[in-house]
Amino acid sequence: MRLSQLVRRVAFSLSLFAGVLCACPLRGQAQDLDGLLERARAAQSSGEYAEAAAIYARATTLAPATPELWSNRGVMEYLAGEIGPSVISLKHALRLRPTLYIPMLFLGKGYIQSGKPELAVPYLNKAHTLQPSDPEVLLTLAKANAVLNKPREAESAYATAARLTPDNPAAWLGLGTASLNVVAADGQDLATIQPQSVWARALFADELLAQGRPLEAVDTYNRALAKATPAQHATLARTVSWLESHPDLFPIPANSQTALQKLDEQLSSALNKASLAACDATAALLDAAACAFWAGDYEHSAAQADEALKRSPQEPQALYWSIKSNERMAVAALARFEDLAPHSAASFDMVGDLYRDQRQMDSALGEYRKALEVDPHDPGALLGSVVADIGTSRLDEAAATDRLALADRPQDPQLNLLMAEILAANFHYVEARPYLAKCAAGPPEMQPRVHLLLAHADAKEGSIEAAIREYQLALPGDQDGSIHFQLSRLYRKTGNVVLAQKAEDQAKALIAQRRANANIEMREMTGGSSLQ
Repeated sequence: MRLSQLVRRVAFSLSLFAGVLCACPLRGQAQDLDGLLERARAAQSSGEYAEAAAIYARATTLAPATPELWSNRGVMEYLAGEIGPSVISLKHALRLRPTLYIPMLFLGKGYIQSGKPELAVPYLNKAHTLQPSDPEVLLTLAKANAVLNKPREAESAYATAARLTPDNPAAWLGLGTASLNVVAADGQDLATIQPQSVWARALFADELLAQGRPLEAVDTYNRALAKATPAQHATLARTVSWLESHPDLFPIPANSQTALQKLDEQLSSALNKASLAACDATAALLDAAACAFWAGDYEHSAAQADEALKRSPQEPQALYWSIKSNERMAVAALARFEDLAPHSAASFDMVGDLYRDQRQMDSALGEYRKALEVDPHDPGALLGSVVADIGTSRLDEAAATDRLALADRPQDPQLNLLMAEILAANFHYVEARPYLAKCAAGPPEMQPRVHLLLAHADAKEGSIEAAIREYQLALPGDQDGSIHFQLSRLYRKTGNVVLAQKAEDQAKALIAQRRANANIEMREMTGGSSLQ
């Protein structure tokens, strides 16, 4: 159900209650109220929500004990952007009649819009209990859970909404996004809890194949298989075979396809079929997740993995199957969304992001411009444009777009970090500091970059001790040894030769690792192979 339909429902409910309201003892007051309701309906129909809200406010003074009037007043206040007054009116309607559905739904919407999704969820859960098949409450509940970083709950609500309204683009876009968020969350858990497990290595190998780095992928698979039990070996061998036989679902570059085919042949020849999972009604949870994935029933595979995670939240194999199945669900949901809304801002955003991932920045910017023509405030297109402009050193354009985005979302950590990056690139460290201060609430993976920029600012201003502290906090983000080298130089300035040498040695080790990776990449480009 769309918002316009809800508004029409409000108008319909008002017509139902008009006769009751007119039956009040004071005839003149009833006539006054009747006239107000007619005017409210007219203002509402023409989209003059602030005017309608003001008329309803007068109506509630004439009939203060009528919950439907307070509900309609609250809805109009919400649509007029008056969230605070809307919450007060809707809560009053519920005090008069606790079972009203519309106030529950719009309280949920109001709290989400005002940045308080935790307050929205109880009202939305009650509304869902009253009308479990209403897609509007499911979509709103899903949005609240997504903001609260509860991707599984969001995914479940979006999936139900998509089943109820299969032609609703918002449901499919939400489902695809939520599934990707599940993948990201489970991937983070697996990388943190079991980074050296067979299942983490297998996922990393798949990613290397997708990147066109088959030598590293095959080496990673072989290291994983060397540690695997016979059952794990059989499961991975069958999964490799599935990947090789489904190029439409697992698209990879030609060099990776050749390597995957040889790896499949190698594993199939050594496969102990007695160790394969039994794909029948007696299969254990994780075996059932594997079997459902191989059969193409990704939703069931994800459900089995989720059930296993409820019993053992750190089980690496459950995380593996959750990630694999949710990847497929996300692809299917986003493809459905693109079919339903090919010219929407979100569709252009997705294509732009794909171009940006391939470092085709001009093509990406073209897609983002199309999205902004549809919606000038589209957050995905604004953010993507800033990143693409930075990637092509168009810093003035990036700064201008970032300011537009910050006007809509002044506290957004990523937008603030990007503005700080732009200013720091021009050595405007003083101007960058207020933006960096707003990044403190950002995700953990963002913090090393924040501390690095603060370290640069402190060093530029001559605050050596403060710069050292910030560089130390930035070290987890050092991929090429540069941060360790900068820290080493500052240690030497303070006379701490021991720490300076230690930082320099760590920098050299990172550089050596980077060179080794570069050599592997060169072998990939020249057609080398580790498969015999």
